Amino acid sequence: MVSSRAAVRADGSSGWMDPLMRAVKTLVVAFVVLQAKEWFDAGRFDTPATLVDAVLIAVGVFLLEAILKLARR
Repeated sequence: MVSSRAAVRADGSSGWMDPLMRAVKTLVVAFVVLQAKEWFDAGRFDTPATLVDAVLIAVGVFLLEAILKLARR
Protein backbone atom coordinates (compact mmCIF):
# COMPACT_ATOMS: atom_id res chain seq x y z
CA MET A 1 0.00 0.00 0.00
CA VAL A 2 1.31 3.43 -0.93
CA SER A 3 1.55 5.98 1.85
CA SER A 4 -0.13 9.34 1.37
CA ARG A 5 3.25 11.09 1.53
CA ALA A 6 4.61 8.91 -1.30
CA ALA A 7 1.48 9.52 -3.34
CA VAL A 8 1.89 13.27 -2.97
CA ARG A 9 5.52 13.05 -4.05
CA ALA A 10 4.58 10.91 -7.07
CA ASP A 11 1.90 13.39 -8.10
CA GLY A 12 4.04 16.44 -7.38
CA SER A 13 5.89 18.30 -10.08
CA SER A 14 9.60 18.84 -10.29
CA GLY A 15 9.43 22.39 -11.68
CA TRP A 16 7.41 25.56 -11.52
CA MET A 17 5.82 25.03 -14.93
CA ASP A 18 3.12 22.73 -13.52
CA PRO A 19 1.70 25.25 -11.03
CA LEU A 20 1.97 27.96 -13.67
CA MET A 21 0.16 25.86 -16.28
CA ARG A 22 -2.57 24.95 -13.77
CA ALA A 23 -3.08 28.64 -13.11
CA VAL A 24 -3.24 29.42 -16.84
CA LYS A 25 -5.76 26.62 -17.43
CA THR A 26 -7.79 27.91 -14.49
CA LEU A 27 -7.66 31.42 -15.94
CA VAL A 28 -9.06 30.25 -19.27
CA VAL A 29 -11.79 28.09 -17.73
CA ALA A 30 -12.81 30.77 -15.24
CA PHE A 31 -12.97 33.41 -17.98
CA VAL A 32 -15.18 31.26 -20.21
CA VAL A 33 -17.48 30.21 -17.38
CA LEU A 34 -17.82 33.75 -16.03
CA GLN A 35 -18.49 35.11 -19.53
CA ALA A 36 -21.24 32.50 -19.97
CA LYS A 37 -22.67 33.48 -16.59
CA GLU A 38 -22.75 37.13 -17.62
CA TRP A 39 -24.44 36.24 -20.91
CA PHE A 40 -27.13 34.18 -19.19
CA ASP A 41 -27.64 36.61 -16.29
CA ALA A 42 -27.44 39.99 -18.03
CA GLY A 43 -27.79 39.14 -21.70
CA ARG A 44 -24.44 40.74 -22.53
CA PHE A 45 -20.75 40.20 -21.86
CA ASP A 46 -18.81 42.14 -19.24
CA THR A 47 -15.32 41.30 -20.45
CA PRO A 48 -13.21 43.67 -18.28
CA ALA A 49 -14.85 42.60 -15.02
CA THR A 50 -14.85 38.95 -16.05
CA LEU A 51 -11.16 39.12 -16.91
CA VAL A 52 -10.31 40.69 -13.55
CA ASP A 53 -12.28 37.99 -11.72
CA ALA A 54 -10.62 35.21 -13.75
CA VAL A 55 -7.14 36.63 -13.06
CA LEU A 56 -7.88 36.81 -9.32
CA ILE A 57 -9.03 33.19 -9.32
CA ALA A 58 -5.94 32.10 -11.28
CA VAL A 59 -3.62 33.97 -8.90
CA GLY A 60 -5.30 32.26 -5.97
CA VAL A 61 -4.82 28.85 -7.59
CA PHE A 62 -1.17 29.64 -8.34
CA LEU A 63 -0.55 30.75 -4.74
CA LEU A 64 -2.17 27.60 -3.39
CA GLU A 65 -0.10 25.42 -5.73
CA ALA A 66 3.08 27.32 -4.79
CA ILE A 67 2.42 26.89 -1.07
CA LEU A 68 1.75 23.17 -1.54
CA LYS A 69 4.89 22.82 -3.67
CA LEU A 70 7.04 24.57 -1.06
CA ALA A 71 5.47 22.53 1.74
CA ARG A 72 6.38 19.28 -0.03
CA ARG A 73 10.10 20.08 0.11
